[in-house]
Amino acid sequence: MLVELVTQVRGGAVEAQVVVADNGLNPRVVDRLHGKGAEVISMNGNRGFSAAVNAGARHADGDILVVLNDDLGVDPGFLSALVAPVLSGATMSAGVLLDATRPHMIETAGLEIDRTLGAHDYLRGRPVNVLEHGVQPPLAPCGAAAAYAMDAFLRIGGFDEGFFAYFEDLDLALRLRREGASCALAIEARALHAGSATLGTGSIEKALLVGFSRGYVIRKYGVVSKWRARTAVLAVAQEVAASILLAVRHRSFAPAKARIRGWRACRVRAERPPEEALTVSVCQAWLRRYSRAHAARDRAQRLAA
Repeated sequence: MLVELVTQVRGGAVEAQVVVADNGLNPRVVDRLHGKGAEVISMNGNRGFSAAVNAGARHADGDILVVLNDDLGVDPGFLSALVAPVLSGATMSAGVLLDATRPHMIETAGLEIDRTLGAHDYLRGRPVNVLEHGVQPPLAPCGAAAAYAMDAFLRIGGFDEGFFAYFEDLDLALRLRREGASCALAIEARALHAGSATLGTGSIEKALLVGFSRGYVIRKYGVVSKWRARTAVLAVAQEVAASILLAVRHRSFAPAKARIRGWRACRVRAERPPEEALTVSVCQAWLRRYSRAHAARDRAQRLAA
């Protein structure tokens, strides 16, 4: 899928420098990427998404950094639509990912958050025609399809490499927002998303990475130590409930232990986001988590059919 994505990006309306960070690619894939005009930089092993993007950004020459997952399918106009808001002055731009099994439905149009810093996909489950009615931009772009002003990205230090994968996009946006950055929604930048094609929907591997990053972000932003008691209790209850459900699903307490490892691994601290950034209510947060889990099961069944 990576070679296909590079082919699609290189064939688009915008001439772009394509940089691929090799986190353990097959040498044959590397050769094919070179043949498609991509610049491949070795990471000397799999160092994770955050480190890979940071290395790519340091290697790149342009004024705009575009970050794309390798499980996307894009059309020729996607890249120009995604970077347009940044060219017009926005710090970040969010692309719109459509469910590959139901392309008339939005999977994510960026990120929004609740009081416990749980990340939620903006406009998830809404029909794509909702974009025609003047929707507001999200808090942040999803790291699967995002554009950033390169100077802002590098000035703030890029992604926190304590995140191997997941939540690094939200963390970066919160730090940029703290400096007055803005995020725009690129409604014409639409891509089909295969969804967890690398690790697999509902896999134990994904659960471990998400668990680690969840523990890391809770510690970094002091969700259970600096905020109001109600928020702390809610956050603990959510993580305990998630750990129990994952233990039942995978017959393992490894996802719970991953949360603890993420908590212990965090050595940096960041300020709490402002109240206006917390746009998802407690009830909405629980409903969305249930809806996402249900949708993941349906998606897996559709893909298997």
